Amino acid sequence: MSPSSREDVPLPRGSAFSGGAIALWLLVALFIAGHIYLNVLTLKDTAFTDFHVYHEALGRAARGETVYDLNSPMPFLYPPFFLIMLWPMGWLNEPTAAMVWLHLQNLFLLVSLLALLTSFRPFKFSLLAWTIILFTGFSPVMLNNLYGQTNLLYLVILSVFILAYLRSGRTGILPVTGSVGFQPAIRHGQDAHATVWEVVAALTLSLAISIRILPIALLVFAGIQRRNRIVLWTVGFVLAEALAAGALVGFATEWRYFTSSMFHLHGLENMREISLLALAQRLIPFPGLAALMFTVLLAAGLGMFFVWVCGPMRRLLPSVALHIAFVIASMVLFAPLLEYHHYTILLAPYTLILGDLTRRSQLRLTSALPVFLSWAIVGGANQLSHYQFGAVAFVALAGAALVWAYSISLITGHASTPAS
Repeated sequence: MSPSSREDVPLPRGSAFSGGAIALWLLVALFIAGHIYLNVLTLKDTAFTDFHVYHEALGRAARGETVYDLNSPMPFLYPPFFLIMLWPMGWLNEPTAAMVWLHLQNLFLLVSLLALLTSFRPFKFSLLAWTIILFTGFSPVMLNNLYGQTNLLYLVILSVFILAYLRSGRTGILPVTGSVGFQPAIRHGQDAHATVWEVVAALTLSLAISIRILPIALLVFAGIQRRNRIVLWTVGFVLAEALAAGALVGFATEWRYFTSSMFHLHGLENMREISLLALAQRLIPFPGLAALMFTVLLAAGLGMFFVWVCGPMRRLLPSVALHIAFVIASMVLFAPLLEYHHYTILLAPYTLILGDLTRRSQLRLTSALPVFLSWAIVGGANQLSHYQFGAVAFVALAGAALVWAYSISLITGHASTPAS
């Protein structure tokens, strides 16, 4: 990507006591106050529908009963390992557990924010300000909290993975080029330090895969980047987690889930599904043609990945953060079943794009506009969907597609720029 023109207006810098910086931080304070009101104070007496399903499944698992009842109006849909992560919630009665979960979700959001921001050094306060606005004003977060969904737990796991993955690349384990943003190992013992980060990256990635299968795309990403130790650690952790889940719910139940149950989950959630497959099925009354339309779009996305992204990724160019942003946005865009509140995980690629622009001193109004435009599209469509304008929810796909395409433009544009 070519540098922005000098006529671009820089975003206000937190380090300067200018009128723009003061206005920006007043805006941040307003968004934080709004988040506390909407996501904490007004939700205390709310019935957390999805969390009720999780808590009921925990009770069934503790009693040795089946946790997958597809005839239930609200069946438990997650892999059995998810119950292990939630197991402490089963020690509390449901109202108490729901309140604990509500506050944990906001803690997850805060840890995700810190983990993603820590991925970028030197740190700039403009990045902090704009990311706080994203995190506190993104309406899928409110609906995630309203229903007690699991996506903020998912976001914090992915965010810690991103931080660990980037930190583990700061050694001489891999051939590193100047444009990646990493520095070769120069201190004694730094390889051992990187190994710790590799284990953390592998553990968090395995947890994400064990909760939802989609992050296997990040495992492929690590393989393309020749991060073989992370790949091996991740596979080992996934196998251990599968054994633990099988011991909890029974290996026969676990096997049925992955070979049968998960293929019947489509349609069991409400009709506000936002996915390319759901869109194709709504537009085309013939199931075969709808599946073909989805397959063509998926093939086009994979083609762009291999042509424009895979090559630079193998050469470790131009920015690991941008590659991760693209992969996570692809996970969201091509999910075969995705509800509106699942878009909270888009906060990770949003932050990575803003962080990369900041690192290259290109965080200007014109360069950051696609991020906030995408945020507005997703948030607005998400809110309309909540108020029964279900068809409008598909507009959110345009927001996801915008951040996806913008990631490609940054990758390809920066890859064509000689490394400094």
